[in-house]
Formats: sequence, C-alpha cells, structure tokens
Amino acid sequence: MSITDCCRRTVAFTRDIMRQPAKATSDLGFSDLAFFLRFARPIRMVGVLALAATALVSAAKTVLPLSIKFFIDNILLGETPAPDTLIAGAGGLLSSLDTLIAALLVLGLFTGGMDLLRNYWTARFREGYAFNLQTALVEHVLGFPLSYFKSQQTGYIMSRLSDDVQILQYTVSQYLPLIVANGLYVAFTLAVLCILSLRLTLVVAAFIPLYLLVNAVFIRRIRAATHRERERQAYVSRDIQEVISGIDTVKTHAAEEREVHRVSGTLAKMVDARIRNTMLSAFSEYFRIGTMSLMLIAVFWVGGNEVLTGSMTVGDFVAFAVYVVTFAPTVNTFFAFPVVMQPAATSAARLRELFSMDEEPAGGGAVPAAVQGRIAFSGVRFGYTESEPVLADANLVIRPGEVVAVVGRTGAGKTTLVNLILRAFAPQEGTITLDGRDLASLDPRWLRRQVSLVSQDLFLFHTTIEENIRYSRPEATFEEVVKAARKAQIHDEITGFPDGYRTVVGERGTQLSVGQRQRVAIARAFLKDAPILILDEPTSALDMQTEEQIRRTLRLLVRNRTTILVSHRPSLLTLADRVLAIEGGRVREQQGTDLPPGHDTGRIRRPGQSTAT
Repeated sequence: MSITDCCRRTVAFTRDIMRQPAKATSDLGFSDLAFFLRFARPIRMVGVLALAATALVSAAKTVLPLSIKFFIDNILLGETPAPDTLIAGAGGLLSSLDTLIAALLVLGLFTGGMDLLRNYWTARFREGYAFNLQTALVEHVLGFPLSYFKSQQTGYIMSRLSDDVQILQYTVSQYLPLIVANGLYVAFTLAVLCILSLRLTLVVAAFIPLYLLVNAVFIRRIRAATHRERERQAYVSRDIQEVISGIDTVKTHAAEEREVHRVSGTLAKMVDARIRNTMLSAFSEYFRIGTMSLMLIAVFWVGGNEVLTGSMTVGDFVAFAVYVVTFAPTVNTFFAFPVVMQPAATSAARLRELFSMDEEPAGGGAVPAAVQGRIAFSGVRFGYTESEPVLADANLVIRPGEVVAVVGRTGAGKTTLVNLILRAFAPQEGTITLDGRDLASLDPRWLRRQVSLVSQDLFLFHTTIEENIRYSRPEATFEEVVKAARKAQIHDEITGFPDGYRTVVGERGTQLSVGQRQRVAIARAFLKDAPILILDEPTSALDMQTEEQIRRTLRLLVRNRTTILVSHRPSLLTLADRVLAIEGGRVREQQGTDLPPGHDTGRIRRPGQSTAT
C-alpha cells in the first residue's frame, strides 16, 4: 500500500469517526441515575464515610503547596506577613523552619492515615455496590419468561450479565472516587488561588469554556462508539460460547477452520469498533491537553509580568505556579470525566434496558390447593411468526392420570405443545387450562412445580450426582434421594463409583454415559413426585438394551400421573393409553396402530379406553 493510500484511508477514517451520530444511543435520564442509586442505599453509611475521608484528604493535599510560599517569603526572604488574611496569619505561625517542618510532618501523617481509611471505605462501598447490583440483576433476569432464553444465545446473555456489570464496577471503584477527590481538590484550590491572585485565577477560569466545548464535541460520538463496541463484544462472546458448546460437532465435521473464520469475522468487527472508540478518546484527550498547555502558558506570562512589576511576591507566584501545575492535570481529569464515563454510561444503559424488561408474574397468579391433572387445549393457535402458525385450532383433552403419546413429523409442533404447557410461550388465540383454570391465570412458578420434565436434551449441573437428583426438591433427605435412584434403576451403578453419590458428573454430566444421565434425570422426576409428567423423546439417543431398561423404569414413573409422552419409539408407545398426532397444526387422535405415514407404529397399552378430544 502506498503512502498516498495510507493518508487517504487515515483521512477517511478520521472523517468517519468524527461524524455526528444520528441519534444518541441509550441516553440515561435522571430517573435512571436514581434507579442505580438504590443499590447504594444498604451501604450508604460506608459511602458517606468514604466521601468524608476523601474531602479531608483533598483539603490536606490542597494545603501542602502553600508551604512553598511560606518557605520562600517568610523563611528565605524573611518578609513579615501582613496579618490581614488567613494565609498571611498562617504564615506568621510558620515563620520558623522548625515549625514549618513539624507542621508538614503532622500534615503528612494525617493525610496518609486518612488516605488508608478512604481506600478501605471506598473498597467496601465498591464491592457492596457491585454485589447488590449483580445480585438484583441475576434475580431479575432469571425471572424472564422462558421465551427470552429460547430466543437469545447463552454467550450473549452472559456478556450482558458480566461485562456490563464489570465496567460499571470498575467505574465505581476507579472513576467515581477520582472525580469526587478531583472535584473537591479543584474547589479547594480555586479558593486558595483566589486568595493568592484573583487576576491569575480569572485567567485560569477563562479556559474552562474550552474544556466544556471539547466535551460537547466528543461525548455523543464516544457514547455511540462505545455502544457499538459493547454489542460486538457480546456477539464475540456468543459465537465463542456456541463453538465451545458444540465442540463435538465441530470436531466430527473437521470444521475448525470454518469456525475460526466465523469467530474471527465477528472479532474483526469488534476490533474495528474498539479502534474507533480508542481514537475518539485520544482525540478528545489531545484537545484537553492542548487547552491545559495554553492555560499554563497564559499563567506564566501574566504571573511573570506581575512579579516583575512588584504586584506579586515571588513566593505567591511560585505557590500559584505549583498549584496550577498540579491543578491543570486535575482539571483535565475533572473535565474528561463526562467523556471517560461514556463506557460506563453505555453499560448502565444496557443494564437499565435489562431491568426494564418485564418479568413473569411470580406470586401474582392463582395457586390452587390441589392438582387433578386435567389438561385441555381449546382452539389454540400459536406460531413463531404470524404468517406461519405451528398450531392452528388445536383441541385436545388429557384426563387426570392418563398417559397420552404425541407424535408428528419433525417441526409439526410437538415440542411447541410442551412449551405451551410450561408457559414458555403464550398462545396467540385460544386457551389452555389445567383442571379448568386458564394457565395464564396461574402462578407460572407454581405451575412448573407441578410438572416433571424428562427430555432428550436433559441438563445436569457440574456437581455431585446427589445434588443433581436433589435439584428437583432441595429439602429432600439423602434417604429420599437414594429411594428415587432405586426407582430409576441407577442406584447400583452410582454405588459402583469410587465416590458414590458424591461423584461429580462434570459439565452437563459428561462423566456419565447417556443412559446414566437419563436415569439420573428420571430419579430427579421420581423425587419431585409432580402430578404431571412430560417425557420429550426420553430415549431417542439410547441403544435398544438401555431403552428397554429405561422403559421399565418409566412404566413405574407414569403411574397415577397425567403423562404426555413425545416419542416415536414403538416400545415407549406401548406405555400410552392413546396416541395423538399433530398434522397441519391440528391435533387428532389415532386409533390403534393407525398412525400417519412416515411414523413408527406401536401398540396402545389400553386401546379399549376412549376419550373425547
């Protein structure tokens, strides 16, 4: 690439990043700031102590440069201060070198001790705030309807839950204490500067509008760039998590290069967003440093002339210059605060977006005293898109204690029917009732406690076998866990492990065979002892011998429970009282072995029993 091309690209890049965004992204209002302050209420006293310590440290540091004035004017030059100002009065008390040194030692010990307390209280406030925020966020997100988690990828959700909180935590721990300390230091210093030389202080104040102008130019641009960066970072987390979760499929298809190319494409977009954000911050910093340099030059020019004309003492000018030299970077940081806060503001806006999403109505719905188990669909219509309904005018009735098998082609709506019963989705038309009550009127968490689900896509946690079985009923005793495992025909195999029930199953249960994982899930269902049971292809990945073993276990599990069995396996269909087929979005009952073309057949366990649908 030629130098000319590089220059053209640089100019185009600069023009692009300086383009004003069409709309400010995720702006925060005062109500949003008040919302985030509520997480500080439980630890507000710690925050007050940290703020008080910060004020004392800032005041002590402000006093320190005055010692230079006293040293030059009162000690070296031997001038007698006029007792008409507070500073001059202090100069009279510190007119000896020994007294000045002693005062500086006391001031240093006080500042150091108070700074230690400030760091401790700030750390307590920071960690307490992050704990309150993340706990509330996780609780809120776990209350989202199942449809949210089914429509979003895990990596994207994890990025929203972790990355944005970390950015906000970093801001609370780094920038907020810094801006408070700098703000107090600026206020105290301005007061001292006004006493030393009002004219020079006005010169310093004249440059403040330039800082405000820099902020006005860059804040919206950096906010928009930061939002793009955060979103693309979430997409990177999403893609990487998906590749790692599906590593078996990636390996078996020798698709490593393909996946690297896909992830690198997403990563390249994030890198581009980061470069743009970095350069915008660099431009804003460049202009702020330029403003600071001009301010220093003006102070030295005006102050130097005042010393030469005798209207200002050497000690006053040196002290003023030291204040400005330390004050200018502080002012630079202070006025840079709105800019450097943009990543935190973006993360806060994204978190506010999550908090504003509606949870499921937990505790607000009806909680019946008992469950008979009668499930009825009446004119149910549902589709993931309006134009293509999965279920259209679906009608069915499942009686208490009845075992009903549901069959249909792939994509016919079998899993959708299960998700509707679990209230992962709500029907767009029609009603679904449990014992005559509309599911929409029931507490969703209560409803799911009445249902046991055993599916082909079961999930085991990275903990012990005992804790995985007990997950369905945390208060269960160890004896109850063992009893459930015996019913699931898995007890003997568990005791054969070196650690028995304390064997850690690995991520998603990878230390167990497929059949063992399935029976642990069945043991979990036995322990839950819910009146409604849903079996969603529970043996689709098993060999014939293991399937027969689990079928005998399931025969025990379905007794006296309303059971919905989604399966095409002939051996499992023999467990059913009747078979329902989903075709064209409608549900119809099959008689005997009269299954639709393309389906496996199986004998109905009690074919003489008839039920209206």
